[in-house]
Amino acid sequence: MAKVASDVCDARCQLFHSEMIRKENAIRMKWFLKNQQRLIDQLREPKFIKRAKEIITEPKKREAARVDKPIIQRKPLPTWRPPKSNGSINIDIMKPIDPDVRAILYEKGIPTFITSHNYLTKRFKEPPEKRFYFPDCTNWIYGWRLDDYPSVPLSEVRLRSIMLAQFYQRKAFNLEQDPEWFRGCQMKNAKNFNER
Repeated sequence: MAKVASDVCDARCQLFHSEMIRKENAIRMKWFLKNQQRLIDQLREPKFIKRAKEIITEPKKREAARVDKPIIQRKPLPTWRPPKSNGSINIDIMKPIDPDVRAILYEKGIPTFITSHNYLTKRFKEPPEKRFYFPDCTNWIYGWRLDDYPSVPLSEVRLRSIMLAQFYQRKAFNLEQDPEWFRGCQMKNAKNFNER
């Protein structure tokens, strides 16, 4: 006979659990029906009514006290795809290349594979939004024209700021002696921890 693992629940076990859940729900409903009037009477007490009104007005107070942040005016984004051409207009996907960067390709006395490598290295230093008019690949859309939005102000309470303020200080506080109030427990004859 095959041995069943202890954590596997067969049909009888599942039936038992579903019956227990049904029984527990029935007991809860019975308790609620039995104590329903007492619960309603308690809710009519003034302290509960007062607390309920406070809970209702609390979000309104919070919203009234909230400081409205200025709305950031953003430049309108261009259409994501170039307009359809009828064949008469030549629409280039790429923006014109800077003449200095293009001149790298035509340097004399240097092998072409080196000039092409130098050209591509220089060209790829610019983000795609400065090289193309429209996001040609879907993975460019994430960072497309991020310069249009203001940078997020640095928080004074985030981890990096705290590290800069505490760890990188001119004085080496960790080399100084501990302050007088910072003493360990008195080990012998300890009647009062504050005595010396």
